[in-house]
Amino acid sequence: MGPDPNLITPSPVEAGATDASADPAVFGGRIRAARAERKMSLRELARRLDISAGHISQVERGLVRPSISLVYSIASELSIDMGDLFGDNAAKNTHFEGVTRTEGEERFVTRAAERRTIDLQTGVRWELLTPTTREPVDFREIVYPPGAGSDLPGAFVRHSGREYGLLLAGILHVQFDFEEYELGPGDSIAFDSTVPHRFWNGGTETVRAVWCMVDSTPGEACGF
Repeated sequence: MGPDPNLITPSPVEAGATDASADPAVFGGRIRAARAERKMSLRELARRLDISAGHISQVERGLVRPSISLVYSIASELSIDMGDLFGDNAAKNTHFEGVTRTEGEERFVTRAAERRTIDLQTGVRWELLTPTTREPVDFREIVYPPGAGSDLPGAFVRHSGREYGLLLAGILHVQFDFEEYELGPGDSIAFDSTVPHRFWNGGTETVRAVWCMVDSTPGEACGF
């Protein structure tokens, strides 16, 4: 049984993210529901993930946020789409700072204040940019507060699919194996997700990037 990831107490959600899916207890409850639906015990899931049952229990109860790698592994083992962890379509507010939602627009439009979000262990936040949770392409805005990264320092992520990103603000550090790059506003990137990679914000300005992944298999996640 491998060591647990570092445990980090959930932090407040950055201003502007208002959806309930940002609550780690809500996110953990979705994992627990998916596991129960598949009649898989907590201990069995922990065994497959090679971590302690106690850590999975803490994630399901919202006591700690999972690492990005752990989210990938959980979704894969439970054979669920990432959209399932963002949650179902919820009733939307009808007013957004002077903008009135028109009837039926929720089929096409996602207002900034209503994005579904997931906050992760290292401080990264995923914000879903599509009006539904089931889309053929994963489309998100990724937010890296200062010091946040795709995984713990020195750890890499890899999974199936191909990713495309566009930097909107800040400086994002990128590493593929032993190659390192810096991306600034307006820079873009495309790569095979099976290549070990990690991203992090080493500056003082929040990094924001639009990200999407194609050709993902059920249970695979997108973006960091």
